[in-house]
This record gives sequence, C-alpha cells and structure tokens, in this order.
Amino acid sequence: MKSAFADHDKLALLIIGIVLFITLYAFGSLLGVVILAVSLAVVVMPLNTWLARFVSKQVAAFAVTFIVSILAIGALAFGAVILYGNADYLTQIITQIYAALIDMALIPPGDATTPPIDVAGILDSHMDTIQSGFFSVLSGFTAAIFNVIIFFLVFFIFLLFGEQIWQNLLSGIPDSLKSFVSHIEEISSNTLYSIYIVHISTSVITFLLAIPFFYVLGYGHIIFWSLIVALFQLIPIIGPTLIMIFLGIYAIAMGDYRAAALIAIIGYPVVCAVPDLLFRPIMMGKRTSIHPAIMWVGFFGGLWIMGIVGFVIGPLVLALLVACGRELIGIMKRAKENGWLEKVQV
Repeated sequence: MKSAFADHDKLALLIIGIVLFITLYAFGSLLGVVILAVSLAVVVMPLNTWLARFVSKQVAAFAVTFIVSILAIGALAFGAVILYGNADYLTQIITQIYAALIDMALIPPGDATTPPIDVAGILDSHMDTIQSGFFSVLSGFTAAIFNVIIFFLVFFIFLLFGEQIWQNLLSGIPDSLKSFVSHIEEISSNTLYSIYIVHISTSVITFLLAIPFFYVLGYGHIIFWSLIVALFQLIPIIGPTLIMIFLGIYAIAMGDYRAAALIAIIGYPVVCAVPDLLFRPIMMGKRTSIHPAIMWVGFFGGLWIMGIVGFVIGPLVLALLVACGRELIGIMKRAKENGWLEKVQV
C-alpha cells in the first residue's frame, strides 16, 4: 500500500520528531508550568476572543494576561498576609487543644514545668538548620520567580496564537475524524472549566458564606477562618469538613458546647454542604458528562503521582479516557452493523 507521505515529508517528520524529543529533554522540568499555563489559557480563551472584537489580538491577549496575573498575585498576597498575621493565633489554639486533651487524660502529660508546645525553644534548637537552609530557600524563591515569568509568557503566547495553531492542526485532519476530534476538544474544555472556574467559584462562595457563620460563632479572626475553609474547598470530597471537625474538637476541648452545636447544625450544612451540593451542580450544568467520582479519582491520583500539575492533568486524562472508551464502543457497534464480525469469522 502506497504511503500518503512523500519521501521528503517522511524525512521532515523524522527531523520534527527529533526536535520535539530534544525540546522535551532540555525543557522537561518546565513541562508542568507549560501545561498549567496552556490549560488556564484554554479556559479564558472565550474572554480573549470577546476582547479581540474591540481591540487587536495582541492587546486582547495582553489585557487578559494582565487581568489574570493581577487576580492571581492579589489572591496569593491576600492569603499570605492573612495566614502570616494569624500564625500565633493558630499556634495558641493548637496549644489549648493539647492542654485540654491532657486534662481529659486522652494523652499522657509531659513535663509539668514546661509548656506543651515551646515554639521559641523549637526555633532555637533548629536555628543552625534554618541558617544552613537559607540559600536553599533563596534558590527556591528564585526558581519560583522564573516559573511565574515563564507561566505568564506561555499563557500570553497561547492566548495570542493558540486558536490559530489549533485551526491549522484541524485543517490537516481527515474529515472522517473531525467529529471525534471536536468531541475530544469539547470534553477537554469542559473538564478544564470544571477544574478552574467551578472550583474557584465554589471556593469564593464558601468564603462569602463562612464570613457570617464565623461572626456568629464568636471566635474572632473571621477573615482568617473564612479563608482557611475557602482554601480547603479546593480539595475535592474532603473540602472544609476537616476545618469544621478541627473547630468542633477545639470547641469541645474548651467546653464551648454552644459553638460545637453551631458547627454541627449550621457550619457544616451551610459552609461545607451548600457550595458542593447546590452551587457546584448549578455552575457545572450539563457542561460535562463525566461522573464526579471519576473526576475525584483524577484529582487525588494526579496529585499523588504528578504533584500540583496532576490536579489538572489527572481529571483531564481520565475524562479523555472515558471519551475514547465511548468512541471505541461506537466504533465496535458500527463495525457490528457492517458485518465486521461475520467477515472476520469467514
């Protein structure tokens, strides 16, 4: 059977493969950053396309990149300030729980002349280690800065050229495969939408619902606790339930049964369950036909195997696997209708 490629095209494909291999080998450590940037760019591409109707493509891509960078950096800075400002408060709570558990004889007491948790003593005893690791921290910080720069550069480039590249790729695909490829594209975009837009939106809703609850709870540090439960909402299944359990243990250890009742009756149902069981399905709508359990396997499996990039790659790979499985079933059914099995038996 004659090949569809000319000899010089085969040589060109070989060279392209070699170049791709060299590129992956040289920049393999940046692959995770590139994947995250491209996946986020796919999600915000509709906004970029809408802006491009009023301004040039370059200006639209730059504007979207600027907006996303400001939102991301602002959110990280806000979270860091809140967490750092409440570090002593969190240490105090843990110390109080520890002391209460000793009083309840649930754990053996230590030396009565020393506090249960001596934070200053721990820091002093590890000062040499902290000093020796200073340059490692500095190196890690420098690497993080470069990763952020590369992330937003790739993000901008894909916003600018991604749609054109995709259309060029589609033009080289046989017409018989375009329906399947379009289905794969739809599954991919919907999965990325659920990972980014739905997760972040659910987290924001959790933050807003938590503010009045923690105000009523009366423990103070309202923004701190609201931020904590919002961050934990990004973790599938577990969500902010762990924080409610922690606060419930703290309330019982302090003998504050009113707070424990509020956490059980209002805190968990409103702050934990409502965003997951009400708002998340509404925002998802019918954009994805993948069962949530499969998504959860992708989240946890991806995080376990690939780290933070697995949070995106894991669900996406499983969603594509399900789509390919459905396509395989369709192919087998069509083959059966065309008498493929009978031909094989003959």
